[in-house]
Amino acid sequence: MKRAIYCLAACFSSTIALSASTELTYWDFLGGGDGIRMKQIVSEFNKSQTEIHVNQSTLTWGEPFYTKVHTAVVAGQTPDVMTYHLSHFAAGIMEKDLRPISTEELAQAGLKASDFQKSLIDRSLELSKTYGNTDQLFGVPLDSHMLVLYYNKTVLQKAGALGSDGKPTGLDGIDAFTKMLGTVKEKTHLIPVSANVYSEDPASLWRMWYTFFKQQNGDFLKNGQLSFDDVTNQGTKSLQVLTDWTKQGLIPKNTGYSSMVALFSAGRAAFMINGNWEVPTMVDLKKGGKLPFEYGVAPFPKLFENQDTWADSHQLAIPNDQKKPASPEKVAAALKFIAYVVKQVTWAGGGHIPAYLPVQESEEYKQMVPNNEYSAEGAKNVVFEPPLPIFGVGGPTFSPISNFLVPAANGQLPVDQAIKKFTAELEGFAKQAQK
Repeated sequence: MKRAIYCLAACFSSTIALSASTELTYWDFLGGGDGIRMKQIVSEFNKSQTEIHVNQSTLTWGEPFYTKVHTAVVAGQTPDVMTYHLSHFAAGIMEKDLRPISTEELAQAGLKASDFQKSLIDRSLELSKTYGNTDQLFGVPLDSHMLVLYYNKTVLQKAGALGSDGKPTGLDGIDAFTKMLGTVKEKTHLIPVSANVYSEDPASLWRMWYTFFKQQNGDFLKNGQLSFDDVTNQGTKSLQVLTDWTKQGLIPKNTGYSSMVALFSAGRAAFMINGNWEVPTMVDLKKGGKLPFEYGVAPFPKLFENQDTWADSHQLAIPNDQKKPASPEKVAAALKFIAYVVKQVTWAGGGHIPAYLPVQESEEYKQMVPNNEYSAEGAKNVVFEPPLPIFGVGGPTFSPISNFLVPAANGQLPVDQAIKKFTAELEGFAKQAQK
């Protein structure tokens, strides 16, 4: 009788184990329109099956997020899966915050590297080899996101700066573009370009400066080593352009991120230089009848010698919890969730270019407006941040950008002094990172 009871209990507990879902904790830093899309994807994943349940937490973007991840790794209290920037991989791999993902593990989730945008895989593997001494990926690419040019068709038409094709004229070089912005200001008395030039949020200025720098073939690396030769030359010219624009009233001084978006969406600016992640803001305002003008989104133009454009990538990664390593079952569950997410065209609604090629090449995505105005060309022009741990989201480089480049752009510090102070501080960071 007792044996029968024990057998019944054992069978019952086994049934519970099989029917209980695996709980995954997922950390992201996604706010705004793309955050809304990710919440939708997580909800749909949870409803689509009963084996895995994802509990999502959205944390503060930037340095606070990566500090919390590192602290969690050290304490052995990590999430099971997280969103991560490709630009932070160098630092994350060096600090051993990321768990490598094998080809076999990807295959079990129905994924392979060749399914993704090649430029993202190439950069990811470069960082894996340099900082992790491995040919395994430390994350699965979700998207590429980049600087784009938002434009107000209604304002440009009044200024005579809209072509018959409904696209801006005067985008063929920095001199032509600057001249066109002056014409827009003179004829409309509106802000030519809404841009974020603000010390408390230096990322936007960095993206513009870095785009100008790379379009002049500037590089922080010479023979694999950190070099400031191009920063002194092309970097100075890039900062001077931005400083001249603020001096001429072509972009407003000391404008924060939310103010930049508000100025453009209210119809008070002809252009906005921003990332493609603000596309859902425009789409939602238009859909709700709250956008007082017709708009378009263009790939960032070729203003100098090439069309290189600042870009980054959201990746889905597994933390490297060495105190409590993830079980094979947890890893498999995390990768099943990751595979589901990267295959959703819903994410493209956040403005980003999907990294998963079957989605990127799908008719549904190609017909998505306004994404189809910038995505095909924009994906070809992506240029990532320098592959060094001092750069990237959450890295120390943002401090000298805030302290020197932003004040120079706002006319508060001579450009040459700003560049000297900027490079000196970066050199100090690099030496410290080598210790």
